[in-house]
Amino acid sequence: MKKPSLNCHIKTGDTIKIIAGNNKGIIGKIKSIIFKKSIVFIEGISPRIKLLKKTSQSELTQKELEIPIHFSNVMLWDEKIKSASRIGYKFIEGKKTRYFKKSGNLI
Repeated sequence: MKKPSLNCHIKTGDTIKIIAGNNKGIIGKIKSIIFKKSIVFIEGISPRIKLLKKTSQSELTQKELEIPIHFSNVMLWDEKIKSASRIGYKFIEGKKTRYFKKSGNLI
């Protein structure tokens, strides 16, 4: 079994574009990240509806669930050039910073 990745090119609050799956092409912000499972939760994706069983006290109810997406299916969105781009790292004044490889802009 492959170990999950604890390193990730994205962080909470980044704007991303989904590049694979049913929601391909949607742009949204990252709400939370689970590193052990290598998944992210994104704002702006339509949630799935789950029907809960009927109990003696309550009737049939619905619950909205967020959709998790794997790290590999998202790319960071560069607002200046309106395009998704890969990420690189530079050391500026002793600090490691991220930048877009297409435009060279710092994140």
